[in-house]
Amino acid sequence: MRKLLATVGVAAVLAAGSVALAGPASAAPCGKVVVWGNGGGTCESDFGSDGSFTRCDTVYVLGIGGTNCYRVYP
Repeated sequence: MRKLLATVGVAAVLAAGSVALAGPASAAPCGKVVVWGNGGGTCESDFGSDGSFTRCDTVYVLGIGGTNCYRVYP
């Protein structure tokens, strides 16, 4: 039991350290892959003055699908 608690504690410290040292978030590049009518991708705009950005998700299954764009706020 003590070994399990020690392992969980070490994992929590490592996770907290990786979050603390992570760089600032940035918009993902546009990418879209459609093979034989199946696939999709995500595209994000640059950050606005309020920290929000626009994200567009594209999905196709058997040639049927589309794109959904929405605003993401911090």
